[in-house]
Amino acid sequence: MTLFVYGILGSFLLGLIFGSFANVCIYRLPLELSIIKPRSSCVQCKNPIFSHDNIPVLSFIILGGKCRHCKAKISFMYPFVEIITGALFALLFYKYQFSLQFFLFCAMTFLLVIVSGIDKKYHIIPDIFPLILASLGLLFAVFNTTLGNDYLERVINSVCGLVAGGGVLFLIGMLGQFMYKKEAMGGGDVKLMAGIGAIIGWDKALLAIFIAAVLGSIVGIFLLIFEKMERRGYMPFGPFLSAASFIVLFLPKPGEIVNAFFLLETNILYRLAGY
Repeated sequence: MTLFVYGILGSFLLGLIFGSFANVCIYRLPLELSIIKPRSSCVQCKNPIFSHDNIPVLSFIILGGKCRHCKAKISFMYPFVEIITGALFALLFYKYQFSLQFFLFCAMTFLLVIVSGIDKKYHIIPDIFPLILASLGLLFAVFNTTLGNDYLERVINSVCGLVAGGGVLFLIGMLGQFMYKKEAMGGGDVKLMAGIGAIIGWDKALLAIFIAAVLGSIVGIFLLIFEKMERRGYMPFGPFLSAASFIVLFLPKPGEIVNAFFLLETNILYRLAGY
């Protein structure tokens, strides 16, 4: 196999390992428990989990999705988080290969997986994650070539991304609160998008917000249709912001998308006019 294929497989395996650690963070951090010790244990019988029973995905399959001691069912979310993190890391390697951007976006993706899991389960986004994201974005901005061609442009784009990402969501939240007389956007979402914006830049941050709104609307409609959510029920927005922020890493710059759209529209009009 080529080095590229080995890189894909290695990235997937690395993602499985980080996904396993993400599960620990998702479970323990909201409960204010240490993510270092004690060792992992069954949530039902509290027996420690042996090292050979803690291999990402493989242990879940061998154990048949049940605890070795008490036979209680293990949530499918554990291998799901591991597999999805592995797949995301592999996709990032496919796009960026061995580069600073690969490692930076892997770190961002790992943090967003944790944020999504916590927000989905507890409807909170701990402040530590937006802070880490913003720090990573600002500290490595000069080396992040996706933000611009020269050092100054990259730093400015990172700062503007932080301001634009958080600022736009803040304004949307204020407008929603004025219109609906209730909180429309959580403070955690605003901080999260500010941190993400520092890494991906202002233009992709705005595109990510748009994509997140579309994804959230589609999922919300389906949940309402199938009566899985009340009309005025709460749906965490963090997972949609996270998914959209990952998606834009693979898209052209928003300006290029707009130009391509107008070029396509112009060609269609010319054809309709018979030119």
